[in-house]
Amino acid sequence: MNYEVISEGDLKASKKIYILSDGTGQSAINILRACLIQFDDPQARLSIYSKIDSEEKIINVINKISKDDSFVAFTMAKKGLRQLVHEVCHSRGIPHHDILGPPVEKLQNFLGKTPKENPNLLRKVDSKYFKRIEAVEFCISHDDGKTLKRIHEADIVLLGLSRTSKTPTSFFLGQQGFKVINIPIVPEVELPKEVFEVDQNKVVCLIMDPEVLQKVRMARLKHYKTSSRYTDLRKIFEEVEMVYDLVSRNRSWHVVDTTNKSVEETAREIIIKVYGRELEI
Repeated sequence: MNYEVISEGDLKASKKIYILSDGTGQSAINILRACLIQFDDPQARLSIYSKIDSEEKIINVINKISKDDSFVAFTMAKKGLRQLVHEVCHSRGIPHHDILGPPVEKLQNFLGKTPKENPNLLRKVDSKYFKRIEAVEFCISHDDGKTLKRIHEADIVLLGLSRTSKTPTSFFLGQQGFKVINIPIVPEVELPKEVFEVDQNKVVCLIMDPEVLQKVRMARLKHYKTSSRYTDLRKIFEEVEMVYDLVSRNRSWHVVDTTNKSVEETAREIIIKVYGRELEI
């Protein structure tokens, strides 16, 4: 299977980067995107060949792409396939990088265990998979304070003003297996009493710099004609002050500033504040 993931700049002048994987290749995509973002206008085309799980497939793919001025990155669970990719690329003078091999081999030495070399383990359907599905469904049904009936089941309770990234953060956390309920903080409207009845360590308030929040709200209302004070900077400052006052009266709550942060960064900070840095494997 082959498909193009990224296309940047002038395609005729683009550098070509190929991912070879005996699984989906998603891990390699994430890593290479993180690398490419460090370069201004990288002029790179990133294509992936997934399910490359035999010697024949490896040789066929490399023969196909060797005509290009290319770079090959690969994630192969089986050591023998990793060695073959290296040997074939080396013989053809293709620059390449083994993403999965070095850390697996170092962990093998550290743990004193032999890796299973199964490319499907990361995507297997098990109890954790169903836990994530249940968590996503929970987040959807409890988005924006739709219902509070199951609030005591929530792993995290998110509070925040409008447009502080409550919903996308909730859904991302749901994909990680956390049941999240998010509740809007609205001026002149008291928070539901249920918020104060749950474990207060699970409550997280999302805040944002007022001027940035104004820009986010203005972008939201760009196509609407309204005289609402929703984007009035003075009103937003008052709302933010109200949130800080609320937090000062509830010292067990956590505060996470979402200003100019990705959903991933916000979610990670929330998890650390509520559950610490150790991750469940």
